[in-house]
Amino acid sequence: MNVENPIKEIMTKEVIVVNTETSLNDIEDVLDSKPIHHLVVLNDGRIDGIISKNDILRIYRSVGLVDPDRMVSMKAKDFMVANPMVVDPDDTIGLVSDIFLANKFHSLPVVEDGELVGIVTSHDLIKYSYQ
Repeated sequence: MNVENPIKEIMTKEVIVVNTETSLNDIEDVLDSKPIHHLVVLNDGRIDGIISKNDILRIYRSVGLVDPDRMVSMKAKDFMVANPMVVDPDDTIGLVSDIFLANKFHSLPVVEDGELVGIVTSHDLIKYSYQ
C-alpha cells in the first residue's frame, strides 16, 4: 500500500446526500436501502454536516428511549455532526489514515474548489490495503 497516493484514487465519487430538512425516517430509509454507512448533509449546495449509522443509533438510545414521539419530527439538522472536517482529493492516503486514527472518524467528505467531489471512508482504506 502506497500511503503517498492521493485519495482521489480510492474515494467514492458518487456521494449520496441529504439536506438539512430531510426527516429521520427518510434518512433511515436511505441508509437501509444502500450499502453505505455515511450521508453528507448539504444546505444550499454546501456541506453542512455528516450523518452516520452510529448517529442514528445514538438518537434511539437518547431521544427514542425518553421521548419517542419527538423522533417523528426530527430532521437531519437536529442530529448531524455539523461542520465536518473535509479533505482535498490530492491529500494522501497516509494523511487521511492519520486523521481517521487521531479523531476516531470513519469518513471524510472530499471537497475540491468548494464542491463536494467524493467521500473517503475507512472501508475504502481497507479495500485499498487488500488489493
